[in-house]
Amino acid sequence: MKKFKAYIQRIFKLIDLNEMKILPGHLAFNIVLMIVPIFSLIGVIGSKFNLSSLINALNNNVPDAVLNIVKSALNLGATGYNLFFFIVFSLWLVSGCCRAIISASDILYKVKDTSRLKIYIKSFFMVIILFLLISFMIIVPVLGDTIFIFLNKHFNEQGMQIITTIYHIVKYPLSILLIFISIKLLYTIAPSINVESKYMNNGAFFTTISWFLASRIYSYHLNNYSNYNLYYGSLSNILILLVWVYLLAYLFTIGISLNADNYLVNKNVEKREKSLD
Repeated sequence: MKKFKAYIQRIFKLIDLNEMKILPGHLAFNIVLMIVPIFSLIGVIGSKFNLSSLINALNNNVPDAVLNIVKSALNLGATGYNLFFFIVFSLWLVSGCCRAIISASDILYKVKDTSRLKIYIKSFFMVIILFLLISFMIIVPVLGDTIFIFLNKHFNEQGMQIITTIYHIVKYPLSILLIFISIKLLYTIAPSINVESKYMNNGAFFTTISWFLASRIYSYHLNNYSNYNLYYGSLSNILILLVWVYLLAYLFTIGISLNADNYLVNKNVEKREKSLD
């Protein structure tokens, strides 16, 4: 209990940092710019499958108002010659979000000198991880269901039914594990200094669990207590999207702060030990 209380106090201490008043907003802005292109890319890939299944999977992870915007993005697409430019432009916008993550990490890790070229190169590697992160949240459960429906049709045996039951039990825990690994990879790659991955566990665990809880609490609040339409009319969906994205960006930045705090504290301890020697 004491450890948990100390942990909560530590989070509130990090929230009081001046950087936390600026960085989440900067990151949220870039996430908003990223949402349409990255879901459009997922829609291009998902069009090979059943988009209604994708939307059903999204329904469990995002607020209804946000889902309306995402549905439009999923149905966007391009073919032939335009597809190349569509993909390139989408990746460029998504890389802007990754550069924002790198900038936030460098500030919180107190990195002063960074190479702009390295940031751009690193951001494109992070685009792949970010794309996989969102895919794990959406496509993996859908593909899993599709595969098992196919197998059950062609292999109607008791053993197959047992495997399917086990899959449905581990599906969401496995998705959460994959999300944790993806977030940890983002946290590890983002800083412009070499930071061991062991320092990333705390922040990655916090972000994974807080995202899961925050999205569901926010969705429940929207569906049962709030009425943004009354005050904002047709702009209510955009407002809900902005609040949701800012909430996720804020929690993501707290995760970076937790990791940076662990790293800097340990480095200071090591310096003191060396000076005493």
